[in-house]
Amino acid sequence: MTDQLVSAVDRSADTDRPSQILDCACVVIARDGAEGLRMAAVAREANVSNALLHYYFATREELIRQAFEYHDRRETRKGNERVEQIADPIERIRDVLSHELAEDAAVREGWILWSEMQRLAMFNEALRSSVADRSTRWVGGVATMIRVAQNDGSVSSEIDADAAALRLTALVDGLGGHVIVQSRTRAEALAALEQSLVSELGLAGVTA
Repeated sequence: MTDQLVSAVDRSADTDRPSQILDCACVVIARDGAEGLRMAAVAREANVSNALLHYYFATREELIRQAFEYHDRRETRKGNERVEQIADPIERIRDVLSHELAEDAAVREGWILWSEMQRLAMFNEALRSSVADRSTRWVGGVATMIRVAQNDGSVSSEIDADAAALRLTALVDGLGGHVIVQSRTRAEALAALEQSLVSELGLAGVTA
């Protein structure tokens, strides 16, 4: 195989090759930023030819968008599997929020991808829908978890679940940025999150 020709055999040899390439694109974005991403760099990281990369992803913009969406799907699936193992509804909320501040390579990668996509989306309408969809699902997922906690009496029914979810996720988004640039420690961020959980959800002296 050469960079000028991608054979049918090459294209069908590995049906999961797009996922491999997207994994590597995430690595390159986390390392170099979206502005620094070059198709050739991703091809080298994935150990594929430039021709094969362009077969799956016609443009740099498309590769960046799909890498963001791929990472979001992958981490959402892992998060759902993790949270399903937690029975207590309050601990579920605490876990899904605090995990975004965890000392974990995939979490750091996700923060950089999310930050880069937000920045690009301000100037690129084609990318905006992906960012808006992810944000809507992020806030909505936490709101749903708060409602579950309200249904079992762990959180007061008087609390506006949507408004509380928006404030909590906005806090985590801001804290995550602080942790990434090291303007606040992870411990400080987690302490601030815990204080907000108590305040927003009325965890002290909750009545059904």
